Amino acid sequence: MNWIEHKYVGLASSRLRNFKRKSSGLYNFSCPLCGDSETNSSKARGYIYEKKGKMLFHCHNCNATMAVPNFIRAVDPILYSEYRLEKLKDEKSPEQTEFESFVEKMKKPLFLEQGPLKGLKKVSQLSHTHRAHQFVTKRHLPPPSHVRLFYCPNFKHYVNGLLPGKFDASSLERDEGRLLIPFFDANKNVHAFQGRALDNSKVKYFTIILDESVPKVYGLDTANFDRTVYVFEGPLDSLFIPNSIATGGGDLVSAVSTLPKDNLVIVYDNEPRSRETIKKLDKAIISGYNVCIWPDNLDAKDVNDMVLSGLSADFIKHIIDTHTYRDLAAKLALSKWSKV
Repeated sequence: MNWIEHKYVGLASSRLRNFKRKSSGLYNFSCPLCGDSETNSSKARGYIYEKKGKMLFHCHNCNATMAVPNFIRAVDPILYSEYRLEKLKDEKSPEQTEFESFVEKMKKPLFLEQGPLKGLKKVSQLSHTHRAHQFVTKRHLPPPSHVRLFYCPNFKHYVNGLLPGKFDASSLERDEGRLLIPFFDANKNVHAFQGRALDNSKVKYFTIILDESVPKVYGLDTANFDRTVYVFEGPLDSLFIPNSIATGGGDLVSAVSTLPKDNLVIVYDNEPRSRETIKKLDKAIISGYNVCIWPDNLDAKDVNDMVLSGLSADFIKHIIDTHTYRDLAAKLALSKWSKV
């Protein structure tokens, strides 16, 4: 599905009665063109679906059929104008896209000449057949983020070179290559990093702390705290949403307690049946944070899973923004969302 059309279907959803997302490429709602029954407001015979790479609208009541851009124009001309502007910005020539990719890959490494990352390669510098490159591609991680991810061929030996004795001799015998996710502070210094398994390892993540004086937060080097900052559990999830940080799991509120509170939005994974997640969300609300309470009709567990299910990053951000609550409203939303 075209990600821009996907985004604008989501933005138009508030104007569509009985709107539901049936699958990654199928939407259902009451047709706004014919009214879809004056006698039964629950009728929903309008559909947006994907066919041969194109998004189409069809109503089984009035038989109206049109491309999604024309449908958006009929529903909201102002929103259609925004769609056209964004569409024009997104339409880069293949030559321009290839050139920009080349320039990005050829940038001089900023963190490899000295410090903990010396000797490691960025994922963007690896062959497309390399398993680390294939891993990030399979997870649909945004290409611009590949310069912020590294491959470490012998992770435990590498860690012991920085922190002698961190892994014992028996553990070193079971060493493996891992995706390395560095945590930079505001001055571009590495204060922690995670090693993410590329296969079905018993331990999916190892988190290594180099400087205990810095909050264990990913994204401090890029976040603008004068604007809304989204706080996720996992660094890989944060790569999809602009101006995001992550804590590497655990208690998000405790991890960001030293950061300015007003512009933070706490975004836990979509786990309405997890007592632990409910407890952490309740703590965030009591502590006065803005929190995201995911909608009931969303099945995916985290942002990366949502992307893999077909949702665009822009649409996911839209979901977060329209489902962010605080204080009593957050308490009520949490009560409705919780399945515990």
